[in-house]
Amino acid sequence: MESRERLTYKKIFVFWLPLAATWLMMSVEGPFLAALIARLAEPKYNLAAFGVAFSFALIIEAPIIMIMSASTKLVKDAQSFIILRRFTYGLNWLITLTMVVILIPPIFYFITEDLIGLPSKVSNLTYLATIILLPWPGAIGYRRFYQGILIRNDLTRRVAYGTVIRLTTMALTALLIYLFTDAAGVVVGATSISAAVLLEAVTSRFMADRIIKKIMKQEGDDKDVLTYKEIYKFYYPLALTSIVGLGVQPVVIFVM
Repeated sequence: MESRERLTYKKIFVFWLPLAATWLMMSVEGPFLAALIARLAEPKYNLAAFGVAFSFALIIEAPIIMIMSASTKLVKDAQSFIILRRFTYGLNWLITLTMVVILIPPIFYFITEDLIGLPSKVSNLTYLATIILLPWPGAIGYRRFYQGILIRNDLTRRVAYGTVIRLTTMALTALLIYLFTDAAGVVVGATSISAAVLLEAVTSRFMADRIIKKIMKQEGDDKDVLTYKEIYKFYYPLALTSIVGLGVQPVVIFVM
C-alpha cells in the first residue's frame, strides 16, 4: 500500500506563508509609486493618469491572471505542460493585441475623453503610461504560468523570491528615474512596474527550469490526455471570476 505523507498545520503554514508574503509585498507597490509621483511636477495630473493607465492594464490582464491556478492544477506531465503552455502563450498574445488595439489613438481618446471624460492633459499622460505598460499583461501571464508549476511542486518560497526581485527592481528603477531625470510622474510609475514584472517573469522561468526538465521526461497516461476543451472548461470560470473581481477598481477610478 502506497504511503502518504501526513498533512499537518505546520506543513500548511510553511507552504502558505511565502504566498501570503507575496501578496503583502505587492501591496507596497502602489503606495510607494504614488509617493514618488506626488513629489514630481504636476502630481494631480500624473497621479490621475497613472491610476487610469494602471486600470486599463488591470482590466486587460484579468483573463490571464488565474493561469497560475490552472498550471498548479493541470500540469502533470510533458503533454499537459506543452498544451497548457500553448494555451497560455496564445492568451498572452490575444490580450496584448487587445491592448495594442486600445492604443490606436482614435479608439484610445474616444474611450478616455468621450466615454470616461478625462481632461485632455490627463488623457495624453494616460496614453503615454499605457504605451509603457504594454508588456505588462503578457509578462503577468508568463510568470504566473511558471509560478503555478513552482507551487504544484512545493516551491512556494521561490514565488516569494520572485516578488522580492520584482519589488527591488521596481524601487531601484523608480528611484533612478526620479533622481536623475526630469521624466513625468507617469513615466516613473509605468516604467518601473513594467521593468519589475518583466524581470520577475524571466526569474520565475529560470527558477522553474529544473522542474520543467523533470516534467518533460514524464509521460502521462494515454487515457488522461489534456485537451484544449478541458482547459477551457476548467479555466473559463476562473477567468470570469478575475474579470469581475479586477473590474471593480477600474470602474470606480473611471467614474471618479
